[in-house]
Amino acid sequence: MILTVVKKIPITDNHLHLSERGRGIEAIRDFERAGGTHAIVVSLPSWMYGVIAKCPEDYDVGYEATIRMVERVNKETGVKAWAVVGVHPAELIKLKGRMKISEAVEVMKGALERAQKLVVEGKCVGIKSGRPHWKVSEEEWELSCEVMEYAMRLAKEVNCPVQLHTEGATEEGISHIGSIAKKVGLPTHKVIKHYSPPQLQMFRKGGVFPSVLAVDGAVEKALEQGDDFFIETDYIDDPKRPGAVLGPKIVPKRTLSALKKGYEDALWKIHCENVERAYNVEVVV
Repeated sequence: MILTVVKKIPITDNHLHLSERGRGIEAIRDFERAGGTHAIVVSLPSWMYGVIAKCPEDYDVGYEATIRMVERVNKETGVKAWAVVGVHPAELIKLKGRMKISEAVEVMKGALERAQKLVVEGKCVGIKSGRPHWKVSEEEWELSCEVMEYAMRLAKEVNCPVQLHTEGATEEGISHIGSIAKKVGLPTHKVIKHYSPPQLQMFRKGGVFPSVLAVDGAVEKALEQGDDFFIETDYIDDPKRPGAVLGPKIVPKRTLSALKKGYEDALWKIHCENVERAYNVEVVV
């Protein structure tokens, strides 16, 4: 009988949240027990930290909480984690209820500048931004695109990626996002569309790098097309919505299932090489 030896590969969740008000470190322990080794921990919207943001400095509460959780993960578990912080696109709607919309844009840009500073200091590895996935006015849409472009410019300055929370993936939308990134000079592998479907050709054509949501069947569908993507759960860690969007065990579960079907080289690229290239980190197993 011939035994096939499969080397141990890293398993990276490219987008999850950890909250001090939620399961926090226990969620990562579930991820680790399921086989997870690395995680990109993304900041939540300001209001989920109990903050009523009125100025850029108010976003530090969420940034610092995200960094604290990452530090705990790295100290208390065998998982290696990194932080991505920034401004959720829905902040514009929240802020414009407290000030002029032009002032809201400046607050968001200021908060993104503070995220960039944390990247420079080595406390974070990327910036979060995006634009609405719900119906907004033409003015709100244009200003959201302006903020997203500003985030890309900040990322370009320090050679880090942006994780983008945007509308559902369409050829037109992805092409538009990619055109903005191209204008800014941010390379495709650092323009990461969070919550992506497994439609790799559309992302290649548009110049955006997908982070595929690990719903049932999506990872294997993406693997059939190539290895130029990330995998994520978008685990929210909200005690009011346990397990939303996907639970912390799902990326390891989907990865190990695909590994048994012969996708070893592609999974190594996805979980290790793509991560190292985008985030300027070292993935050690």
